[in-house]
Amino acid sequence: MSQVLSLSKPRVILLLLITGIIGFIIPDINSVNFVDLLIFVISGYLSSGGAMMINSYIDQDIDKLMERTKKRVIVIEELKFNSHFVLIFGTIMATLGILIGWIYFNEVVGLFLAWGVLFYIFGYTLYLKRKSFLNTIFGGLASPAPVWAGYAARLPSSSTIFDMPLEGWFLGFLVFIWTPSHTWALATKYIDDYKKAKIPMLPVKFGINTTSRIVYYWGLGVIIFGSITAYIITRTIKLQIILLGPHLLLFYGLRAFYSNPSVNTGGQCFKLHNVWLGLVFLFLILGS
Repeated sequence: MSQVLSLSKPRVILLLLITGIIGFIIPDINSVNFVDLLIFVISGYLSSGGAMMINSYIDQDIDKLMERTKKRVIVIEELKFNSHFVLIFGTIMATLGILIGWIYFNEVVGLFLAWGVLFYIFGYTLYLKRKSFLNTIFGGLASPAPVWAGYAARLPSSSTIFDMPLEGWFLGFLVFIWTPSHTWALATKYIDDYKKAKIPMLPVKFGINTTSRIVYYWGLGVIIFGSITAYIITRTIKLQIILLGPHLLLFYGLRAFYSNPSVNTGGQCFKLHNVWLGLVFLFLILGS
């Protein structure tokens, strides 16, 4: 069973759960019910983990060509039972996670979790990832789902999607805006893998030099949108001053990649994207 669960991409799930927990905490950190939080984490783990398992099943043909993902295929091939079990198990996990979110919290949580799962599988995995260099932008439409689900979990049980406050929408869109430049930097680090698998990621399609420029200007937009989101949530200028630290860190990564486009600087830029988002979320919690 541990082999099967490894196909749910635990590291990716951890990031998704963290963003979901942030969404859950920010509305009111002083009134967090830890039983509710635990159930939300279970719901989020099941839905996102199930989606990742389905992705691992679908992407076997390309995962075996890439160094960083071929272990997933080895796990599937070594399973003593039919590999279709991975698809079935993933579907059950995702469905159960969505139902828990819907029934325990409200329909808005269920809708956001369902959106994240379905768009990630049908919009990104089955189509965009293999067909277009815009896969990261449009495929990233699934990325705000955990944040929105977390925020919606704090709404009354009778809430509809129209009851979602502006702050919640902006928090989710922050993740959406952050995703492309973060992923393009990662794709630069693993450009050889993507070339082997013939995945039309931005650096494969247009080269590292062009990618570094696009990441630079997109990243500046991420910083600006991050500041706007922080103000909308906290309504204070003080936080803008505190966020100068994370902004300068990300700018350093963007500038290094822009000035010296390479696999190494792309990898560094990717890491600093993660650091930036983590720090922004941390300061949003402390300032909310």
